[in-house]
Amino acid sequence: MNEGARTAGPNVGAVDAGQPAPTVQTTHLDDGPTVVSERWEGAHSVSVGVWVGVGSRDEPAARAGASHFLEHLLFKGTERRSARSIAELVDGSGGEMNAATGKEFTAFYARLPAGGQDLAVDLLGDVLCGPALRAADVETERRVILEELHLQEDDPSDVVASLLDEALFPDHDLGREVLGTRKSVEALDRDGIAAFHDRWYRSPNLVLAAAGIVDHDLLVESVAVAFAGRGGGEAPKRSAPEALPCGDRTLRRPTESVHMAWGWRAIHRHDQRRRALGLGVHVLGGGLSSRLFQAVREDRGLAYSVFAGAHLYSDAGALGIHAATEPDRADELRRVVEDEVSAVAEHGITADELEIARRGFEGARLLGLEDSGSRMTRLGNGQSLYGRVESVDEFVASLRAIRLDEVNAVLAEVLTPAATLAMVGSPA
Repeated sequence: MNEGARTAGPNVGAVDAGQPAPTVQTTHLDDGPTVVSERWEGAHSVSVGVWVGVGSRDEPAARAGASHFLEHLLFKGTERRSARSIAELVDGSGGEMNAATGKEFTAFYARLPAGGQDLAVDLLGDVLCGPALRAADVETERRVILEELHLQEDDPSDVVASLLDEALFPDHDLGREVLGTRKSVEALDRDGIAAFHDRWYRSPNLVLAAAGIVDHDLLVESVAVAFAGRGGGEAPKRSAPEALPCGDRTLRRPTESVHMAWGWRAIHRHDQRRRALGLGVHVLGGGLSSRLFQAVREDRGLAYSVFAGAHLYSDAGALGIHAATEPDRADELRRVVEDEVSAVAEHGITADELEIARRGFEGARLLGLEDSGSRMTRLGNGQSLYGRVESVDEFVASLRAIRLDEVNAVLAEVLTPAATLAMVGSPA
């Protein structure tokens, strides 16, 4: 199956054979979201999502967690519908509706059977523009979020990831936990959350993306109605991190495994080398054939899972490696991971490894075209984060233009010997 994904790359033009090529259309509403859609005749569903360009890094420290708290509250009912009514409309269609909060955006989506375009837009517009924001619901969701924090604190993999972020971005909003802290969540009140919503959920920060059985002109008309009155406003103003990463972080507590995370500051998402870095990181720890997976799991049985990934923000970035092992093998795991990183930083990856990663990226993008939700996500991320939607042909061309020396140069720049290490557990 993995080989099939890799060999799909060269056949880009064959994906929609026999059907009209999907067309991406974009309309900018003065008093509402930017609307971007892609009609896909082969779909049996429609996916509609709204990207709001505000996240946890845009909150004052004292109100950390406001974006995530608001995300919860928006599903508690509107001026027109109860929370149960919203749930019944979605469940009764066989669809789904959900949301996620990140550090620089919050996304809401509905995925419904074909013919559900109007309902999806109406529900999302209602939830995002006319929330009830009742004081009683604030207290209910506060308890839910505090429980969510408790669950996160019980999960060593979540804890070590948070420790690494704090160490990589000390005293900066990118280093804060998306959920906030117990103290900040307990301090958030109804009026403060309502003010946060009124300030940021406005047209400069809104992108609505739709894919599947979509009629763009009708979509724009319904969005203009559903999101009326959300004009004006401003985009968040952000400051890039200045402080250097601080030292290693260790939290000793009883665990069955020692969880370790290595991190480096990296390039931002608008850097032209971002795809070169992505390919290199994939070779290092992104797949079953990666250096780390082979050395850590396949050759030595040191860990069930080991992976590397890059998180690129508007003005900064981070590269991280995560793994866990039994306490008496923690030193061995650390040595093996750091040896593999050093080898990649000093000697680079090979041409064969780059080609496998390149073909894997192409194949993954093509497989994503078979799902309206994946298409919607590509549209929303492209328009919201980059200001345009890149075509599949452009994506493939950009991958094929990347040279081996470019990949190895950016890997050498990022993977410095001064890695930051976060650890949770009790190593022997």
